[in-house]
Amino acid sequence: MKTDVPFFSLEQLDTDLKIEQDWLFERILGELNAQRHLILAADRVQGVHEYARELGFQLVEKNPDIHLCNVNISSARSTASFLQLFESTLSNKFPEVTARLKPDYSELDPLKLPGLIAKRKKIRIAIFMANAHLLFRFMDPQPFLRTMKIKLIRQKNCIFCLYGNNTQNFMKVVRHPGPLAGLGRVFVLKHDPSNYRSACVRKLFHDHRKNIGYQTSSYLSALVDNHPFYLKLLAWHTLMRTHHTCTDEIVKRAMTDLLRHYDYGFVRVVESLTPVQISFLEALIDEHRQLYSRSVREKYDLGSTGNVARIKQSLIKKEIIYPGKRISCFVDPIFREWLQRRYFGRSDFGSPSGFGFGE
Repeated sequence: MKTDVPFFSLEQLDTDLKIEQDWLFERILGELNAQRHLILAADRVQGVHEYARELGFQLVEKNPDIHLCNVNISSARSTASFLQLFESTLSNKFPEVTARLKPDYSELDPLKLPGLIAKRKKIRIAIFMANAHLLFRFMDPQPFLRTMKIKLIRQKNCIFCLYGNNTQNFMKVVRHPGPLAGLGRVFVLKHDPSNYRSACVRKLFHDHRKNIGYQTSSYLSALVDNHPFYLKLLAWHTLMRTHHTCTDEIVKRAMTDLLRHYDYGFVRVVESLTPVQISFLEALIDEHRQLYSRSVREKYDLGSTGNVARIKQSLIKKEIIYPGKRISCFVDPIFREWLQRRYFGRSDFGSPSGFGFGE
């Protein structure tokens, strides 16, 4: 009898619902909360880690009885090293429990530790296993992974979420007749999971005993295109302005402060550009995708199509923009926002009135 669990391609579901919306995230979060094991795979290498980090944070935030333990198996090269890593990670997370298990601890099966810890502490444990796509590289992994699946499924008050890159080898392991088929529902993330980098923002606020909602943290992250450095900078500016709960308005004020801070440096950048290069950037900020069209060239006085191509190449060489799949993009998201708000005086983050460069 076929034991494979339902396999969902999010591209198929996108015909009815937008996969970028929160419905999918909330659905996966609900599955985890109901103690259903999951396997996540993504086409984007780094994105699935950010997505899983956000899932783990929200799972613990909304369920105080759940304790999260992250296991990264990237350093495990064999079944023995994997078991050692699994055991040491749990021991470091719950030393007060594992210390009581000695001297019989050496005889205990490491894979049974989560269930034992959950029973002793009367809690639920969520094990998030990163880089699970590397499980296939163990020597003769089939028997071990089948045994691991059985032992994980049998444990009470434990939730297991395995995630990794969407590789052919990973799919062979988790889909029927693979050794991990049936462990949990498989979700393949076809969109860009890096949009969920707001997890680090949520944790920053949580660590300082302040609150920030998921939508607000996602908005903050999107303002700087999830850029790691600027995200941390904007998050700190926002945190300092927040007394108890952060709002979108606080994020906007923090962003305004950040843009003003970069005034001098960005003015120097603009002064190094020619008028036609600045016009090209203005057209790009106004979200004109057909930069070579006659209407856009005439509106922004860009000249011929050949001239537009030369302008584009010169700005790429200056590392101000880079060629995207459909449209050129700004290398520095803060410079883009500075141009839009401070230099060109466009609307203030979606509000009716903005602020001009001289304000």
